[in-house]
Amino acid sequence: MTDRHIEGMKQQQAELHHVSEHLANERTILAWVRTAIAVMTLGIAINRFSLFLVEFARMVPGSRVANVHAEEAGIGLVIVGVLVMLGGIWHYLDVARAIDEGTYRSSRLRIVMPAMVVVLLGGTTLVWLLR
Repeated sequence: MTDRHIEGMKQQQAELHHVSEHLANERTILAWVRTAIAVMTLGIAINRFSLFLVEFARMVPGSRVANVHAEEAGIGLVIVGVLVMLGGIWHYLDVARAIDEGTYRSSRLRIVMPAMVVVLLGGTTLVWLLR
């Protein structure tokens, strides 16, 4: 093999690696999209079900009082879903720029912060449900 051939193979390998990094970034934003859709769908379901519970409590004598905050929880989850999507878009664009510039570095904060938000929201919801 000639030096020219080896250099060509190295360049082709670098290009393939660059494409692979961008494809991984695209898979990541698709995960953000799926998560945002799931959170918003759950919020809509809780919101609609809360309306059923309120009407049920009014129609059935002696029934348990419906949790009137379920509607707000549903709206809150839709808002969280929108924020998740905005965060995913920001992350995608930031990582794509860093990949193109060759300056990408993994950030633990970007992993830990959303996880802590989920823990905080989950804990708050648990306390709210146990009241």
